[in-house]
Amino acid sequence: MFQRVIFVLAIALAAGPALAQSGPGRGHGGRNGPSVGSGPAATAATPTPKPPKPTNQVVITGVVQAVDVAANQITIAYDAVDELNWPRGTMPFSAYKPDLLKGITVGQHVRFKLDSQQITELAPY
Repeated sequence: MFQRVIFVLAIALAAGPALAQSGPGRGHGGRNGPSVGSGPAATAATPTPKPPKPTNQVVITGVVQAVDVAANQITIAYDAVDELNWPRGTMPFSAYKPDLLKGITVGQHVRFKLDSQQITELAPY
């Protein structure tokens, strides 16, 4: 009889943690259904960030810092570009066509578009 009591207690002790985890209010159902805050439907919806636009569709503005017609390059201090997730910065760009750099001077405010890091459209504003 004593051995039977010990056996029953051993089973109860071994099953205790498993029963405690699967009871109501623990996200596993039970009599009252799923608990609040469990399962995929209860996870907080996080906004999905918009993918950046293709660079050739974004107009970027900035100020010309240097023009090197011989190297077909222009350095522009550009404003932040939210559509591309770019902070404000300064960078040299090559021009798709050398003609784009004609008439552009240092200190001039410009608008431009890029494709593969090359300026495809450039105009003063």
